Amino acid sequence: MKKSYIALAALALVSGVASAQSSVTIYGKVDLGGVFDSGSASGKSVRLSSGVTGGSRLGFKGVEDLGGGYKAGFTLETGFCADSAAPVNSTLTVKNSAGATVGTTTQSVPNFCTGSNAFMGRQAHGDLSGSFGSLIAGRQFSLGYANLLVIDPFGVGYAGQIVNLVDPSGTRLNNSVRYTTPTIAGFSASGEIALGETTGNWQASRETGGAITYASGPAYATFMFYDLDNTNGNGAARKNYQLGGTYDFGVVKIHALAQKSTGSPTGAAKPLDVLDLMGGVTVPFAGGNVLASYIHHNDRTSGTSFSTGNEDASQWGIGYNYPLSKRTAIYTAYAHINNDNNQSGKNAGFTVGNATETGTGNKSFNLGVVHNF
Repeated sequence: MKKSYIALAALALVSGVASAQSSVTIYGKVDLGGVFDSGSASGKSVRLSSGVTGGSRLGFKGVEDLGGGYKAGFTLETGFCADSAAPVNSTLTVKNSAGATVGTTTQSVPNFCTGSNAFMGRQAHGDLSGSFGSLIAGRQFSLGYANLLVIDPFGVGYAGQIVNLVDPSGTRLNNSVRYTTPTIAGFSASGEIALGETTGNWQASRETGGAITYASGPAYATFMFYDLDNTNGNGAARKNYQLGGTYDFGVVKIHALAQKSTGSPTGAAKPLDVLDLMGGVTVPFAGGNVLASYIHHNDRTSGTSFSTGNEDASQWGIGYNYPLSKRTAIYTAYAHINNDNNQSGKNAGFTVGNATETGTGNKSFNLGVVHNF
């Protein structure tokens, strides 16, 4: 009997140690907001949208302590549409035993939306970290997009988001590997590669990037580059060079970014030449935060889709986020884009979108509630 008690005590101790060395966290976000677009030739758009400030999601994060300062982990994150969970229809081809097509049938499948809101379409990667730094492989944010999440006052969401005018440098990269050095005196460096996986031409559609980042106290600054090879694998379809940062004075946080884009897209008559500038602030006010930014998109590319002038544009946006608790907040935002050279037959114009939508017009207003869990 005494031996049984000893064995049970030992088993409980081992189980406790094992659970302390590894853990899995379930988290998510439900974001529902009213979106009111205008400025489109098709008219106004009024709708309820899921994921205005950031896509509604369900995620799982795990970490295991391997000992010696090493850890293994994973992130699996799927998006969903909180405003329209009804199934969508998928048409399937019906074949007989000989393999001949005899008809079609319609099958209902769950609606996880599209793009980053597809099933496990947000993030899916495995991690290894230690004294050497960190190594992440799978589907993950690009370095440029991760930088915009920090520098944009709107966090790449709301109507005022920076990516309405500024290229996000890949957003999420499939088949990617990223290495980040340990942080020394606030500085760290990262490099990434995302394989296009084209048989016979491994450079086709390949994405590479690198960044040097400083983050210490109230200051954050990054220099980043992003390179997308064209589908032929014989040149850069796009190259982005990004410099930006934030500084928190307490009474106001300032945001600034400059991005130059060059490249020769496949089939383009002229090389790409764009300069984007953004300035913004976050101001604590009445228990919440006022968000504001101004962006100028200077397109100096010649040979565009219209005969004269370039697709220049500017956007100003303002918003307010008020926390009702540590997990729940109400928000509102408005943004307006001025499309230069927007005469009929020349430039369709940029539209004001949000974290999950591209928008329908050059003006948009948001009002909603977001809950994080």
